[in-house]
Amino acid sequence: MSESTAADEQATIYTAYEIDFMLSLRPTDNGRITREQVGLRSAPEAASEFVTAAVTSGLRARGKVERSEDGQWLLGEEGQVIATALTAADRWLGIALSEGEAMRMAFLIKANEAVVMLTQDELDSFVVSALPDPSHVPDSVSDIVLAFLDGGNERTVSLRRTDLSAPQDPVPQMFHVEADGSWRMGHLPLDEEGILHVSDVSREGVVAANRRLWEDGASEAPGA
Repeated sequence: MSESTAADEQATIYTAYEIDFMLSLRPTDNGRITREQVGLRSAPEAASEFVTAAVTSGLRARGKVERSEDGQWLLGEEGQVIATALTAADRWLGIALSEGEAMRMAFLIKANEAVVMLTQDELDSFVVSALPDPSHVPDSVSDIVLAFLDGGNERTVSLRRTDLSAPQDPVPQMFHVEADGSWRMGHLPLDEEGILHVSDVSREGVVAANRRLWEDGASEAPGA
């Protein structure tokens, strides 16, 4: 069996409603921001009872939750780790991979030294994985960005870092492969029309820029 096949079989997949349910068990301001960053939407009020029943039934069948004697839902060990990170998050990094009309999303969510990654699997589900610690994030992000950009021209990667200290002021960054194969980077400051400045960038520049974005919250021209 190949390494990638083994990893796929071990992947933990949760639907958006399941993640929303886990967040609802421990409401926090950080969890509310996580909902906004990931774009989670709760079920419509008219269908909430039905959706909650379906979600809890599915999680229970998979061994992810259990019911306590007093009727409370309790997350299993894996769910507790994920929910703790999502509800105590202090930094978020959104990644959007775009080619034409197609787009895939991923989110890195940091809570102190814990980092959880949510990678869009289907439209309404995510593969959930953990990184060893925050220092691994820049290299992991760069691996994703470079692999995608290497896959063809006219592809775009958009990054957005948000911090708990300024949740309404995300820091944007972008990479794009032109039709001629040249690479460009979009970075702050914004121009008069609110558009990112554009600079040429190398593969090494992509890695360095991702490190500055994650560690320092800086979006700037390569070599700045």
